[in-house]
Amino acid sequence: MSKTIRYYRHSETEWNKQGRLQGWLDSPLTQHGVLLAKQIMWKPDVVYCSDLQRAVATANYMFPNDTIHQRAELREIYLGNWQGQWIEQLQHDSHYQCYQETPQYFRAQSQESFSTVTKRMLHVHEQLLASTYENIAVVSHGVALACLFCALRNDSIENLWGYMLTSAAYEAYDWINQ
Repeated sequence: MSKTIRYYRHSETEWNKQGRLQGWLDSPLTQHGVLLAKQIMWKPDVVYCSDLQRAVATANYMFPNDTIHQRAELREIYLGNWQGQWIEQLQHDSHYQCYQETPQYFRAQSQESFSTVTKRMLHVHEQLLASTYENIAVVSHGVALACLFCALRNDSIENLWGYMLTSAAYEAYDWINQ
């Protein structure tokens, strides 16, 4: 049986637009984000999403006639004391610089580690592969999805940022299992 899991990042939020980190905090979708999410034209058998409201809202706009199954394991990386902070102000923080520039050397302090995010995302992915559904939509978050994609490609975490999806309507990552 062929199986397609289409992974999407949530659509643009107010804080994305303003340059603020969200982590497990939420901000509403922008009008542009709503329009982007509504452009998705795909009919999956089942839809899963993070339980954070920006992902739930995106999933509801993308798949308005489907039941949305929320999973906490699909959440974004927990960013601890960086959550809600302006990215511009964090550029002078050496710990944040390490997170951004050399993720392979990043050691979480108040944040969640990349390896923890990767493990929970891989766990969900394995469950989806084992499910009976053939076409699965998943709405999650930028760093969480980058951790998953990096692991699925057996790539080094130092290449993490190359796997970032920008927004739901622009791109999706398809995992096709045959």
